[in-house]
Amino acid sequence: MIVRFVHGTDFVSRLIVAQEKTAMPFTPSHVEAVTPDGLYLGAHYSTGVEARKPGYDSAWVALELILKLDATPEQDAEFYKFLRSKIGEPYDWQSVFGFLVPGHHHEVDHAICSALVSLALRHCGWFASPLAAPAHLVSPRDLLLVISGRVVVPM
Repeated sequence: MIVRFVHGTDFVSRLIVAQEKTAMPFTPSHVEAVTPDGLYLGAHYSTGVEARKPGYDSAWVALELILKLDATPEQDAEFYKFLRSKIGEPYDWQSVFGFLVPGHHHEVDHAICSALVSLALRHCGWFASPLAAPAHLVSPRDLLLVISGRVVVPM
């Protein structure tokens, strides 16, 4: 399993980073999976969940971090199977609102990038138990923080 964190320079990325606390080696504004065939599969505010070719974001990505997560072949297969099953799911704008005001703002069968990857990691058993927050309240920075407890993150 491979995950890709990016720090973007576009307006939405800047809003995400402004809401976050500092992370190391950078504060990510987006996270997605790198598929076995090299595509980037994630949730995008403009189109929802889809797989895109590398370079799609070259105009707005300032930094990227690609992490290979140790997993069994079964976990790896389940991780990507789960992600592929979500292709076409709309973006969860209500959960974005939830980062700004108290409450659980979330639309069922909609996803933000960090929730999508968090749920895929939970589904395949890479996370031993549910996270301490609902997936729709996990930001890219939160996900990087949790993963850094198991994987060496280059600084």
